[in-house]
Amino acid sequence: MILKSLTLITKFAHFLPGEFAHNVALYGLKIFYKLGFRISHKRNLDYKFFKQNFSNQLGLAAGLDKNGDFIDALASLGFGFLEIGTVTPLSQPGNPKPRLFRVKSKKALVNRMGFNNKGVDHLINKIRSRKSKIPLGISIGKNFNTTNEKAHLDYLYCLNKVY
Repeated sequence: MILKSLTLITKFAHFLPGEFAHNVALYGLKIFYKLGFRISHKRNLDYKFFKQNFSNQLGLAAGLDKNGDFIDALASLGFGFLEIGTVTPLSQPGNPKPRLFRVKSKKALVNRMGFNNKGVDHLINKIRSRKSKIPLGISIGKNFNTTNEKAHLDYLYCLNKVY
């Protein structure tokens, strides 16, 4: 029953514009999380990497939660770790819309969103207020208006903030 419902929801989402469907899915996940939905999984903390314990080897790459707004909801899905971002020193809008496209014939999604995010300070506040203890990786980048000659300053600024 649950799989049929998910299939119907997925088919419905394909009729929505890509970026709107992306946001609907994330906020829907957050609602389910707040209602108490969790995926139960056996925690096996025997997996270690760089002296860090992981519940499993499955992680989520950067790009889905650019601002850390969905850390706990994503952690409730059973991932062993999350990568958040890409985050930049200052908030920026990313590329002009539309910037997320479906290629239905290939069952693919083309992402040209850019580094749209609310800035590193917003991300740090979200990390501090999270409830889950899932290991996090943070993807950092330079602001669009920062020249390549000064890009290292943006990276150092973000690295110092997230460290």
